[in-house]
Amino acid sequence: MKEHGSGAAPGPGGTSLGAFSSLRIINFRYLLSGTLAASFAMWMEQIGLGWLVAQLTNSPFQLGLVQFIRGLCLVAASPFAGWLSDRVERRRLAGVASLVNGLSALAVAILIVAGRIEMWQLYIAASVGGLSASVYTPVRQFLVYDAVGLEQMPNAIALNSMAFNAARVVGPGLAGFLIGFSLSSPFFGESVFFVAATLSLVPMRVSQTLPHVGEPMWASIRQGAGYLFRHRVLLRLTLLLMIPSLLVYPYLQLMPLMAKDYLHVGSQGYGWLQTGVGIGAVISAPFVVYFAGVRWKGAISSAALVAYMTMILAFSFSRLYYLSLSLLIVAGLGLVVFTTFNQTLLQTHVEDEYRGRVLALYSLAQGLSPFGSLAMGFVASEFLGTPHTIAVFCVAAMVLALLSGLGSKEIRGL
Repeated sequence: MKEHGSGAAPGPGGTSLGAFSSLRIINFRYLLSGTLAASFAMWMEQIGLGWLVAQLTNSPFQLGLVQFIRGLCLVAASPFAGWLSDRVERRRLAGVASLVNGLSALAVAILIVAGRIEMWQLYIAASVGGLSASVYTPVRQFLVYDAVGLEQMPNAIALNSMAFNAARVVGPGLAGFLIGFSLSSPFFGESVFFVAATLSLVPMRVSQTLPHVGEPMWASIRQGAGYLFRHRVLLRLTLLLMIPSLLVYPYLQLMPLMAKDYLHVGSQGYGWLQTGVGIGAVISAPFVVYFAGVRWKGAISSAALVAYMTMILAFSFSRLYYLSLSLLIVAGLGLVVFTTFNQTLLQTHVEDEYRGRVLALYSLAQGLSPFGSLAMGFVASEFLGTPHTIAVFCVAAMVLALLSGLGSKEIRGL
C-alpha cells in the first residue's frame, strides 16, 4: 500500500484532529504552495485579459469570445489529459503544462510593451491557456490524492480550496493595481507565478504505478466516460458543477463592463469586485476545513449553491458599488462550501482505476464556463444588456440546481 503520511485521530464532524492535519505531510505542503502560486497566476490572467479585451474592443461579445476559445480548447483536450495522467508521471505533466502557460503570458506581456498586441494574438493565448488548464487542473487534483491518501482527502481538498480563495482575495486587487501601472504588468506577474507553481513540484516525491501494457487511448477514454455515466452519484455531482459553470460563472467575464458602465469604477474597483467572492470564501474556509468530514455534504452543498446563485442574482440588480461588493462577499460563503464538498464527495466515491479520467471529465464540466460566456456575451450585446442577462441566466441556473441538487434524494443523502 502506498505511504501517504501519518494519520490523526478523528475530530469534530468526522474530520481528522486539527483543521490543518494534512499539512503534516511534506508532499502536500509542496503541492499546496504550488496551488497557491497557480491560483495567483490564473487570477492575474483572468483580470488582465478581461481588462485588456475591454480596452481594445469595449465589446461584451469579444469578452465572451476569448473565454469561449479558451473553453473550447479545454473541453477538447480534457479527455486526453485524463488518459495521460495515468500513463505519464503526473508531477512532471502538471509542471510542463504550468510552464507552457507561463511562457504564453510572457509573450503577451512582451507584445503589449512593444505596442503590437492585437485580438488574434489574444485568441492564440486563450487557446494555449485552455490546453494547459485541461492538463494541470485535473492532474493537480489527482496529486492531492497521491500526496495524502483517502483518509486525509477531505481535509486536503478543503485546504486546497482555502489556498485558491486566499489567492482570489489578493490576486484580483493586485492585478487591478498592476493594470493601473501598466497593461503588461499582470501578464508578467502571471508568468512568474506559473514558473513558481512549476518549481514547487520539483521536490515532491510521490509514487505512481504506470501500466505495463498501453491500453488504446480511445478505448480508455470511452471506458472512463462509461464509468461516469453508469455511476449515478458521480454523474449527478458532475452535473451539479456544470450548471453554475455554464450559467453563473460567466458573469465574471462581463465584470469589466459592470464595473465601468453600471458601477462607475476604474481598474482598482474592478479588481476588488473580482475579489469579493474570494473574501467571503476565505471567511468561511476555516469552518469548511474544520468540518470537512461532516455528514449530509450533498444537502449542504446543494443549499450553498442555491445561496450563491441568489447573491449573484441580487448583484445583477445593484447599482451601488459597496452593496455589490457586499453581495459578492456573501456569495463567496456559499461558493466555497459547494465547491469543496462537491469535489470531496466525488473524490471519495470514485474508484482509483478511473480517478484520473473522471477528474478530467469533472474539470471539463468546470471548464464549460467560457461556453456560457459566449452565450451570455451575445445576449448582453444584442438583446438584454449586461445586468439583465446575468439575472436571466442566474434564474435558469437556480431552477436547475434546485431540481438536480436538493430535489434529488441521492444527493441529499450523501
